[in-house]
Amino acid sequence: MVRVIVGLGVVALFLAASPMRAQNGADSVKTYFTGKQVALKIDMPGTQKGVDLKFNQSPPMNWKDYSSRVKQFGAALRKGDTARVTSIVVKGDMIEFQLDGGGFGTFGDDTQTTVAPKQVEKSDYEKQLEQQISQTDDADKKAQLQRNLDRERARRRREQQANDRAAQIASQLKAEQVATSRAQGGSRFNLRWKGSIPQDQLNPDNIMKLLADYVDFGSLQQASEPAPTAAANAAVAPAAAPAPAADSSPTAQLKRGMSMEDVTKLLGQGRQLSESTSGDNLKTQVFEYLPGDRRVEITYVDRLVVRFSITSR
Repeated sequence: MVRVIVGLGVVALFLAASPMRAQNGADSVKTYFTGKQVALKIDMPGTQKGVDLKFNQSPPMNWKDYSSRVKQFGAALRKGDTARVTSIVVKGDMIEFQLDGGGFGTFGDDTQTTVAPKQVEKSDYEKQLEQQISQTDDADKKAQLQRNLDRERARRRREQQANDRAAQIASQLKAEQVATSRAQGGSRFNLRWKGSIPQDQLNPDNIMKLLADYVDFGSLQQASEPAPTAAANAAVAPAAAPAPAADSSPTAQLKRGMSMEDVTKLLGQGRQLSESTSGDNLKTQVFEYLPGDRRVEITYVDRLVVRFSITSR
């Protein structure tokens, strides 16, 4: 009986030690990598879905899925880019190796690119006219009421068309904003195992071996500043950009949604590079401006800025 009790005690101690070893391994991986920099050997998709590596199969990368994800979301990090490891998340069967914020699309990120138009309801006047028409037998009066009703319905249709057009433009602006956020939001590797993470893999050396085909750790260096906080990880842009207010140049005042007239006042007369009209009758125009020593290319949709780029010349 004593031997049985002692045996059970050893088993209990062993089982209790396993989670502790796993926690120690996770802590060592987080401490070693967080805040350091690595170089990418592949393009990284601009999404929190990142790149999946499944180590219960060979090869771990499904290149078809990877290509589809890069095509759908674009590349937030390019081959050869240097990225900072902003977070390591160890779960039961996977390790999230997050770079430059971990990818756009996490909780709180607005990924919607469609703006619904405001619907114009019937006015009280239109409803009143419909009721009056149904209640009168006087042909002349009914004809006059019908003309008034037709005008009111035409007014409502024009207002709805204006709302629809505004929503189309807003959707294009929103799509541009989401694309910019994806390009600036970083990405991640998801190291996955079937069942649970093997304990012998949960250490920095083996993590680097598993990622060796996709990440260059040769120039890995300790970050000079403290590891980014959770608030910094959640930011859309991983690196702080200069505040526009600090730059007094006209190009610093550009923003999406500006009218073509306001841009002309700001940058002077531009030169049209191209023009096209979509199936929704939205006119897209691309203009070039040359203020000072800079070249600005702006894409307009219905004379509103949806995209622009600024380069030196």
